[in-house]
Amino acid sequence: MHASQARLAAAANCPPERHLAFAGLLGGLVATPALPVTWSLVAEGVILLGIVLVVRWDRRRTGMFINGYRSGRTRPVSFGMLAVFLVLYSASIWLARERGIHWAPLPLGVIAAGAGYYASILWQRVFRREMGVGA
Repeated sequence: MHASQARLAAAANCPPERHLAFAGLLGGLVATPALPVTWSLVAEGVILLGIVLVVRWDRRRTGMFINGYRSGRTRPVSFGMLAVFLVLYSASIWLARERGIHWAPLPLGVIAAGAGYYASILWQRVFRREMGVGA
């Protein structure tokens, strides 16, 4: 069992560009309300395609994709990140669509990208510790 956990932990040691991809997808999604509604929907479709490509990238690189909402010590990290993301995305939509501040989603997207990068690295560290391997 320990050997299997060590293999999982090694597979979860992502390169920085993987964390950047995750951060870019989150930040991009939060920034989409800066666009007109039609273009926002197109951008959201591109982001969904990006998610599929990241999952494929993980599977090619490691032979698997580890779900971020798995049970264990990583779940609080995932739900904390989800809470931050939902607040930023809701604020982005409200400011752009309700208040007419169409540029506001852009800095919120940058904040979401930074938070996503940090959360991705934190999630990896917590997962690797849970599998018995240091960060």
